[in-house]
Parts: sequence; C-alpha cells; structure tokens
Amino acid sequence: MVLLQVKFRLIIFRPFRGEVIAARLKESNAQGLRLSLGFFDDIYVPAVLMPNPSHSEPDPESRNQVRWIWEYEGEKYPIDGTDEVRFRVLEISYPSLPLNQDKDAKPFAPMLITGSLDADGLGPVSWWV
Repeated sequence: MVLLQVKFRLIIFRPFRGEVIAARLKESNAQGLRLSLGFFDDIYVPAVLMPNPSHSEPDPESRNQVRWIWEYEGEKYPIDGTDEVRFRVLEISYPSLPLNQDKDAKPFAPMLITGSLDADGLGPVSWWV
C-alpha cells in the first residue's frame, strides 16, 4: 500500500444570479447571443433580454450571422465581436445528463447560463466609455 500526500487547488466557476460578468461574443443569430468566457461557452442572451429597443440585421462581414443593433436617441450601437460584453446573470440551470447522445450532437453542457443586456451599463464596454 502506498500513501501519497497531495496538495492541489480547485477553482470552481459558479456564478450567482444578479452577478455582472464580462464575456466575449461567440455567436449571434436572430434568437439572440451566445457568449464565451474562454473556458465556458454556454452563456445565452435571448432576444427578449436584449437592450430595448434593439433588432437584428444581417452582418455585412459574415454571410451566416446576424448582428444586433441597439438604437438609442437616433444612434445605432452594434453588438459585435470587438469588445467585451457585460451581461447580468438571470438564470443558471443544470441539465440532466443525457443517456444517449448522437455523434454529431453538440457536447453536453453541465451548466447553462441565461443572461440579460437590458440595463444601464450592460452590453459592449465601448458603449459606456
């Protein structure tokens, strides 16, 4: 029998509701945004939680994506991949582990975060400089 003493550090990512986090834009479509922290990519901002009033339009730089535009006092503010995006955590869910998963299916996400951009100070950092 061999006994070893091991020292280690454990870092756990567990956001709380109401927390404001800065992330990067990973994907944009008509349903909303998908954001990434680099180590975690399952952050979703649905269209109903985008800044009001905002709309999606085809992205001139990408054929398959759309970009979201917030309109405020006659100005258009795009949400694109150039800035960090601040969002507020609204909901955290932990889906159950699938018993069977197709080979082509997206990898299982043990945690899903729903965020909101519809408040002052949220959205791309450049909006608030």
